[in-house]
Formats: sequence, structure tokens, C-alpha cells
Amino acid sequence: MDGKAMKINFSVDSRSEGSPSKARKLDGHFSAALLIPEPKLNGKSAVFTIEHSVRVKDSRPVHDSRELFRHEFKVKSNQEKTVRIPRKILDRGLFNYQGEQINVHCFGKLTVNDKLIFKDASVEEDLPSEVLEKPAVKTDADELIEPKDVFSLVRNFNAIPAANKLAFIVLLLVALPIMGLNMMVGIHDQAVPESQTWLYSHRDSDGDAQSPFLTALMGSGAIGFAIWLRMRKQLGKYMTFRLKSRSGKISPGSEHLISDLVSGTPRADLRDVTLRIVACNLECGQYVRGSGSNQRTVSFSSPVRGVLLYSKKVKLIPKKQPVENYFQDSISFDPMFKALYPRNKVSGTHGLEVYWEVQLLLDDLVDQELVGRNSFRNKDFFSA
Repeated sequence: MDGKAMKINFSVDSRSEGSPSKARKLDGHFSAALLIPEPKLNGKSAVFTIEHSVRVKDSRPVHDSRELFRHEFKVKSNQEKTVRIPRKILDRGLFNYQGEQINVHCFGKLTVNDKLIFKDASVEEDLPSEVLEKPAVKTDADELIEPKDVFSLVRNFNAIPAANKLAFIVLLLVALPIMGLNMMVGIHDQAVPESQTWLYSHRDSDGDAQSPFLTALMGSGAIGFAIWLRMRKQLGKYMTFRLKSRSGKISPGSEHLISDLVSGTPRADLRDVTLRIVACNLECGQYVRGSGSNQRTVSFSSPVRGVLLYSKKVKLIPKKQPVENYFQDSISFDPMFKALYPRNKVSGTHGLEVYWEVQLLLDDLVDQELVGRNSFRNKDFFSA
């Protein structure tokens, strides 16, 4: 069976608008011409599909894909089969993406007798898509989206209300005994024969040797980190800080007052305050870590192509004074639309996302952040 002789040719009526670097508008009918010239395949069952897939760049990746279109037919050797494809597939604005941790691919696939017969580019055809070129971005996205948070635990603790102080102390009192008890169990199980262990086995589910002490150590670390996140949330209660409800969508060319986006009131004086609005693409996927009983699927959302949209530093915001009164500037989201790729998700865990947030950065108190709630139109990223 010569897979190279098979062909998938997409056809779409189109017209170009603007310069080559701008979006190419795709109009009209969308179809695929399928040719399987092998005589011995005549009369066989065939399936043509269009797939949207994400491949994760990792030594132990978890890939994902979904079928956007499916058409089953009987092969008629040397006769071209034309398949009309729903226009809504092109209207989704799908595009191929080559990233740092994921690749997103939209393509046609041909199967005969339930056996995948295309092995090379001659029978795997990319889906026609908008021309999308984005400029290079040199900003460190990790540092922009997750800046190092340095704060004074004593001053921060003194700045939060009594109820939050109590919650912080309770969490601390809960965390230490649980972590300590877990480590004692791990030490005991490490020192005794398998028949006398309390919780942690000397063997994983595959029968391979494992250390009860190291397993307990990792468990205590996970417990401590989870409880610390809750404690840190209590430390952030030195002020209220929220996104305001807005009507309409953020779009290219629109201007927005910072004071219309956020509001907040501190319970203590805020000194050397920096308010930033940042945006990025998130590469989302999963990979496998651990082995045996400790094997787990880990989800990741890695920021790339970070864009700084706004930044302003204020020396002092007195307690009980509205934060928004000190940031009366306007902001344009145009740089985000020009630099970032639009949303291109295959599933809830895999694909490319658009993300933006408001950050309130301080030297001696826990930083605040608000995740943007606006959904964007994909076509705005093509036309920016």
C-alpha cells in the first residue's frame, strides 16, 4: 500500500485584504478533495477526519486531540472524492502554533480499513488557516507574571484584621503537628520490616523498591505548601482589592481608565506601591511524573510572550483611602492584541490561552493580584 500516492487537497474561496503580514480573510465554500489511487483499495471503507491536536514537549508527555469533523465513505479507486466541510470550522480561526512547551496542529487525516496509512506530508494536509504573524517578544514572561514576592511577615501579620490573624495561627498550629506526625510515620516505616509498617510500604504498586522516609518527606512538603497557600491568603487581607464589573469587551483601539477597572481600600498605610497590568499567552498541557503508586498526571500553564501594558509607582496610599484614586491614567490593550496569539484550546487542559492580570506590588506586604475576567474575540488578534 503506497501511502505517498494518497492526496488530501483543501479548497476554499478566499480574498486577501491588507498587507501580507495582516490576516487573510477566508470566504466561500470549504471542501477537501480526496484521492486514493491504489486499485486494491477499491471498495474499502475509508474515513476522513479533521483533527485539532496538542503535543506536549516533554520526556513523559500527555498529548490531547479532538475530532472536529468526520466523513466515512467507500473508496472508488482513481476517482477523486470531494467532501464539503462545515464552514464553522474555518470560522473558528484555528491556526498552527509552535511554542516552547506545546505544539498546536490542525490537519486532515485519512484512514482506510481502520489502519492509518499516511506516514508522510503527502497525505497529511494542514487545515487552511488565517495568516498570523506576531512580532518577537523579549520580556521574561515568568518574571512578569510571577514577580518575586518579598514581604515582612511581622508587619504583614500586624496589618491584617483579628479574625485573619486567628485563622493564620490556627493554620500554623494545624500544619506543624500534621507534618511532624507524617514524618514520624515515615521514619518508623523506614526502620521496620514491611510486615510492621503503619502507612508507607517499602514497595510501590509495580513492586519496585521505594523509601518510606522519602515518600513521607514529599507528602509533608505537599501538605506544608498547601497550608502555606491558605496562610498567605490570610496575609493578603490587609486590604480589599477587586476588579470592577464592566460592560462590553476589551478590544483594539479602546481606552480604559485604571480607576474603572479596579477598586480597593487598605487597612494600613501602603508605601512604595506599584500597580501593573500585564498580559501573556499560557501554554497549557500535562505530563506524567513519578512511578508506581506515586505516578501522577501534572497539569501546567506556562506563561510565554509577556507584555507589560501599564506600570505606575506611588510613594504612599494612606489607610482607608481608595486605591483607584491614585491611578487615574488610561490604558490601551493594543500591545496585547499585537503581540499575543489568540486562544487556541483543544480541551480544558491543553492548548493556548490568553491571560491578563492586575498586580499591586509592595516591598513589605504580600503582593495582590487580580485575574482578568474578560473574554476576547479571536478575530481582534488577527486584525491588530
